[in-house]
Amino acid sequence: MKIIHFSDTHLGHGDYTAIDPESELNQREIDIYKVFREIIDYIIEAKPDLVIHAGDLFDNIRPSNKAISEALEQFARLSKADIPTVIIAGNHSTPRQRSKETIFKILDYFENIYPIYGGKYKKIIIGDCAIHAIPHTYSDQDLEENVRIAKPDKNYEYNILVTHGVIRGIKEASWGEFKEQTIPDNILHSDFDYIALGHLHSCQEISKNAYYSGSPERLSFNEANQKKYFLEINLKTKSVRKIPTNTREMKVFDSIDCEKLTPEQVIESIQSRLENQTEGKIIRMTFDNIPRHVYSSLDHQKIHELTKNSTHFEPVFHFKDEDSTGGSSTSIIGTLDEEFETFLKKKEITGKEFTELRTLGLEYLGRIEEEVNIE
Repeated sequence: MKIIHFSDTHLGHGDYTAIDPESELNQREIDIYKVFREIIDYIIEAKPDLVIHAGDLFDNIRPSNKAISEALEQFARLSKADIPTVIIAGNHSTPRQRSKETIFKILDYFENIYPIYGGKYKKIIIGDCAIHAIPHTYSDQDLEENVRIAKPDKNYEYNILVTHGVIRGIKEASWGEFKEQTIPDNILHSDFDYIALGHLHSCQEISKNAYYSGSPERLSFNEANQKKYFLEINLKTKSVRKIPTNTREMKVFDSIDCEKLTPEQVIESIQSRLENQTEGKIIRMTFDNIPRHVYSSLDHQKIHELTKNSTHFEPVFHFKDEDSTGGSSTSIIGTLDEEFETFLKKKEITGKEFTELRTLGLEYLGRIEEEVNIE
């Protein structure tokens, strides 16, 4: 039996300010849709016996019309191709309260598509396989109860568990993300033929029968060095194959120690690192120990010219300050853009509201920064 396991597609997620010229939508949002379509293309060509999406289909509980239409179009293709597909709700797609409606209900109307939501365990039978699905729950108590009752059914040749969260005790165990849940590690010692996990964005083997597929596209600079995949599993041979996805390159350059550099030398260091290889990339560059007078004298227009072909360039400045004793101390300060986005995320603002507030806020911050530089 062959299955495809993918997760954490976060449809509707947008980042940075670059706009796709064709759709006039956020470029990163379009990148994520493209990878999603590529996975569906592969699935239809490969014709697996089962597809599993292990949570966080959408980036938030109120996805945009575009995100919804992308999901419906691609799942309609799977439905028409008679490919059984199980999708569980992750923390990003689950309302805070049971009484709230969920967008997952629209998937109930597709043949061969099995959306699992509402915080309750459900067993789905497809051929000789029993799929034990645990979506994101509304409490730790609910999660423990769901894990307790999710047991392999010996009446079927294969048993698969699918759930969303972090396994207790593993490396990279927690992001501290809102509504994140910790899954008891005793599920790893069970007799399931395969455990499909979602939530962590890095593709990794947890045990010989349990894998995180990871997110198929990079969603933050924390994932800059991660290769992105989805998984193809053969239950008969117990083999797992990583299928790479076509993602936009994200690069974090080595930091520049600016303590003894002139503004002109800082620009030269930027230029030597970039080497005119910025086209379409998402880039972050850190400037350590930069004196404030050097920062103020930087040719920001030249930096813009060097990075204008990138999808996004993010400079991070660590300022060096002279204290009253003549010594020095270092204060770490990100860009205004970065600090403002962090502020919005801490306020749990998501979706369209996040995008609109970020765009408006960055516009005002840009005006202020220009006025300060002029003065």
